[in-house]
Formats: sequence, C-alpha cells, structure tokens
Amino acid sequence: MARNLKDKIIVFNDDQTCEMVAVKDISDQAIETERGLFYLDSVTKHLDIRNGNLLYCVNVDLPARVEAQKLRELRRSTALKRMMEFNIQDKTDWMKYFPYFIIILLILFK
Repeated sequence: MARNLKDKIIVFNDDQTCEMVAVKDISDQAIETERGLFYLDSVTKHLDIRNGNLLYCVNVDLPARVEAQKLRELRRSTALKRMMEFNIQDKTDWMKYFPYFIIILLILFK
C-alpha cells in the first residue's frame, strides 16, 4: 500500500471529544500514529477530495486508547526488535575439517 504522509486519523473519544492526528505508518494490519496503534478492522476509511488524502476514523474508549498506546510502545521496543533479528553469520565449522586433519597427520607420520 502506498504510504501518504498527508493521511490523517480522527479519533473519537468517549467524552464527546475528537482529535485529528497524522498517520506515521500504515501496514496491512494496523495504522500507527504518535498517539497509538489502531487495528484496521476497527477503522473506517474516507476520502478527502479537497486535499487528496485519506481520513481514517476510529471510535475509542479509555481502555482502547491505553491499549493502542501500549501496542505502539511494544512495536517500537528495542528489545523486541533485537529478539526478532536473526542475523546469523556463517562461521567456519572446524569440526567438519577435523577428520581430514587426522588423515593428513596419519599420512605424514606413518
């Protein structure tokens, strides 16, 4: 999906307030903002024909807002990123060459 930095999300709160927040990142499953991470299944999309961008709308209550913030922090966690990196370099396995080394020594010192 093409990422447009002009996209916005409107968050409707339980206390009859709303806020418009810029979208930082959009994946196949969620939208990330500076306020939190919102899953796409609870978000509706609307096209802003005046500005040419997408507006996402989401209704959240207080527990959902807290969970969105925690999901964002978890996603950005350095420890979680390090656990998911499988940067294994190919190292020389000396045990693989050990039988050949023994054979060469037996030939030389026979």
